Amino acid sequence: MATQELFAQASLLPAEERRFLAEIIWETVDADLPAQWENDSTIAAEVERRFAAFKAGRERGLSHDDVFATAKALVA
Repeated sequence: MATQELFAQASLLPAEERRFLAEIIWETVDADLPAQWENDSTIAAEVERRFAAFKAGRERGLSHDDVFATAKALVA
């Protein structure tokens, strides 16, 4: 079944069931994250690195609309 079809079906579920589904899906994503991200100090260091790059103009931020447009395109 295509991702778009799954999303269409899931969106019809009651809110509590959608929340539960999101949680159990996230658990599978979380399990696939690299071990390095299990350490809060590693995550904090990466956030600091990215923020410094943003402030220095080496990285540009994304608007809310850009982020969600990209996410929707990935699902399509």
